[in-house]
Amino acid sequence: MIETININWPSGAIDPTIHCPACGSMVLSPLEEEGPGCHHIQFIIDSESGEFNYITESFDEILKEFRKPEVEEFDEWDATESFLEEAESNTFYVMNLILPSNVSIEDDPVCLRIGYELFFTEDQEELYEELERRHDEEGLHDHSQN
Repeated sequence: MIETININWPSGAIDPTIHCPACGSMVLSPLEEEGPGCHHIQFIIDSESGEFNYITESFDEILKEFRKPEVEEFDEWDATESFLEEAESNTFYVMNLILPSNVSIEDDPVCLRIGYELFFTEDQEELYEELERRHDEEGLHDHSQN
């Protein structure tokens, strides 16, 4: 089973800006129309349409074994659900952003699901290099001990 976090967004609040938990890059913003700005994002799908707003070629390949084209009512949302339940990964993470319906209180909320592939070793190296660069600029590193 894939690690998943659910965030329930309050009714009436402006849609949130979403950032990547690994690199901090903006993934989604209500003011931006471009796709995700980071390499960790593997897919973005919403429960309302059941279709992908964004998907990488590599995740599309992975999802092939979870799709059921012979079942008429089985859509991309269902295939993603199957992947989350059946797949095993220490580096894959999913955020479910649950947005209340704008139509009426009785309507089901819309779930925006974002799948991240977190490359810990690579990301940590990038992060530590950036922190070291900033510390050097600010004079916070003492290299005399090295």
